[in-house]
Amino acid sequence: MRLSIIIVSALAFALFSSCKEEVEFQSNDCRKLPTFVKAIGFNPARTAFSTSEKKTMGLVLVELQKQGEPRRYQHPSWKMGGWMGPIQLDQFGNCFVGPVPVVNVYNNPTSKQNTVYKVDSESGVMSVFAELPVSDSITSVNPYGILGLCYLCETNTLYVSSVMGSDRTHEKGTVYAIDATSGEILDKITGIDILGMGISYASGQRKLYMGSARTSDIYAITLNKKGTFSGKPEIMLSLINLGPRGDDKVRRFRFTQYGGMQIFGVEFNFNLTAPTEKQETVYEFSWDDTEKKWQFVK
Repeated sequence: MRLSIIIVSALAFALFSSCKEEVEFQSNDCRKLPTFVKAIGFNPARTAFSTSEKKTMGLVLVELQKQGEPRRYQHPSWKMGGWMGPIQLDQFGNCFVGPVPVVNVYNNPTSKQNTVYKVDSESGVMSVFAELPVSDSITSVNPYGILGLCYLCETNTLYVSSVMGSDRTHEKGTVYAIDATSGEILDKITGIDILGMGISYASGQRKLYMGSARTSDIYAITLNKKGTFSGKPEIMLSLINLGPRGDDKVRRFRFTQYGGMQIFGVEFNFNLTAPTEKQETVYEFSWDDTEKKWQFVK
């Protein structure tokens, strides 16, 4: 299974309270393409990164054409992590990407699945950005490590979810908050397996939304003004019994400027068996500011 670009935006209403930090509306949509994109002659308006090219391992830059096949570019360094999945751009044009094994682990050793790679905005060269702790209980039952990436513009914080060390009966995953400049781990949540992530400012609170990799539940945790975690994750809603499969997991979130939330749900079972066609369902929710909760739309 491969993951693609996560595009996150949000709508919030500023409230004021003496008990909780209330934040003003932020779009959290500061991402931009790297500087080198123009330098190699690609049109930024029609260009995006991809890790879903069936015959090309690693990261690929794709420019859509008005007619004919898309134009593709791959720097030689972009294969250093093997097959890749989650992609996240920051406000400076740097691109962060995580490895995800496909079909087998020949090009993706399990011991390397907790490595975050970074493509420099200016040079276009990929290098190792952060090597997260490797579990001492690596198992062949679970070949995955990093599954999700998310970025908070306000604090220049990169959030990374990893399920390394988990197996069918033990949930040992971690969500890290990392300084997107230095790679320093600022905070973490342990004992939770998360797939997709997104940031919302609904009801004036800055929260990281996290889709469970084991169930259809969606958690949220408050982010403080430093971008680190405040409190504990709480279940906000669930996709259980929704959609054609009834047990989808969240691959990614998209928050709209009108208080809406789109959730992209997929099958995920901790194995490398992929369906012949990508099965993805989009679920839409809206924020009820009176009830202070998300309402299912369709």
